[in-house]
Amino acid sequence: MRVLEIFASLQGEGVNLGKPAVFVRLAGCPLRCVYCDTKYSWDFEGGVEMGVDEVAAKAASLGVRGHVVVTGGEPLIWQDRGLEELVCRLRELGAVEVETSGVYRPSPRLDECVDFYDVSPKLSNAGVKAPLDRFYVESPKAWFKFVVRDARDVGEALRYVETHGIPRDRVFLMPMSQTAEEHAEVLRSIWDAAVRLGLRVIPRLHIAAWGNERGR
Repeated sequence: MRVLEIFASLQGEGVNLGKPAVFVRLAGCPLRCVYCDTKYSWDFEGGVEMGVDEVAAKAASLGVRGHVVVTGGEPLIWQDRGLEELVCRLRELGAVEVETSGVYRPSPRLDECVDFYDVSPKLSNAGVKAPLDRFYVESPKAWFKFVVRDARDVGEALRYVETHGIPRDRVFLMPMSQTAEEHAEVLRSIWDAAVRLGLRVIPRLHIAAWGNERGR
């Protein structure tokens, strides 16, 4: 599979916010969200070709144990080309979290080796159509994060949650932002709407600390 980068950091988003983790970023994404902060991951031919053994060895060499995040791009496009074997192998380092748009359903074998799905459903602000596979709504491993920029987006996120029957206690709102200053501004703009509608807000730690610096 094509690998863009392997690095150690803190998980900046989702249910495992703040956990030290090894990140494995795979290349390729067909969605092209307008606000994407990793546009370099879109290219299906990006990065370098690496085998499962090579990726696992590099991840282990970073010395961080307990949590691994497989991200992209959209990792599930590699499902028939080594992703299942890789995720099962990475569990030797700890719990494995897969970040996904929720468009693609995981195979039973992949699901066996995933501990968390960090699902990013797409609102209209993404500028793309990305239907959510029902698998994630029904999976106890799935948590949902919505990228929002204002109170209108917060309202749309609530309607999406209600329409799809997503458990509200598994939902997070995150500020759409590329810089620490923008992160703070958007956080303030969504605060009252989130309180009024009863939706949980979490920061994007890496953006708040580093902006859109690659490898963070």
